[in-house]
Amino acid sequence: MSDHYHIEKEEIEVAAERLTRISELLASAKKQTDKKPGRNILTRAIDLTFALLRKYLPPLHWLIVASGATVMFLYAQVVAFTARLVSTGSPSWPNIPAPCVLALWHRDAPSLLVIFAKRRPPCRTAIMVSHDPRGDSLALLCRMLGFHVVRGDSEEGGWEALLKLARELMNGASVMLTADGGGPARQAKVGAVALASAVGVPLIPLGADCYPAIAEPHKWDDSRNPVPFCSLKILLGSPRTFEPLTDLTSVEEARIWLEKTLNEIDPK
Repeated sequence: MSDHYHIEKEEIEVAAERLTRISELLASAKKQTDKKPGRNILTRAIDLTFALLRKYLPPLHWLIVASGATVMFLYAQVVAFTARLVSTGSPSWPNIPAPCVLALWHRDAPSLLVIFAKRRPPCRTAIMVSHDPRGDSLALLCRMLGFHVVRGDSEEGGWEALLKLARELMNGASVMLTADGGGPARQAKVGAVALASAVGVPLIPLGADCYPAIAEPHKWDDSRNPVPFCSLKILLGSPRTFEPLTDLTSVEEARIWLEKTLNEIDPK
């Protein structure tokens, strides 16, 4: 027991050191790819309302959160029950290797959540959800669907959350990340490649979509939401394992590979 604990502690320290190295490289070079895409007036007003409710009226905030998550969960179950699922690529869903990191565009997340509700992988699956107040409902929904949720994003607690996800990977879980979380759309950040390389697990690009769908072209990610009796499609790309990323060149090459691969994946 003590030997296992000692080995696990050493592995976590190595992963933490690698993640810290990447964060320091990016900070020193100011090589950030996470410029905000800008939110419209309505979205900013909703964000501010939730923030004020969570700060000054927490009981009301959490009542709204629980109600919203419950409605979304029931809707996801109805869609999952009536939808047809088609999986292509290798590996095929839900037979994903574990541990691994799965990366997808934010636009594909609604389809993936319903796909997860319909056919869940056999392994423990962790997901990162934003710290912002609107993320509270999504975090609760993901827990109801069976995910282990870690809170964090590119602006608050992102690297600490990645370390928590590294521990999940070391315990045999798979981890899901939106590569462009927070925007701009279809521009990959370094989180997924940093995590996969720090722990030494495969990184699998993933595309998901649904037809027909409720489209939201006004949102920064052009998200598409599944409807009952739709066709759900998921495509998993070939896994890739990275050596530890120790310099800006290797970090950027890995990030560009992920961005290019995700933009080429089309589950249609």
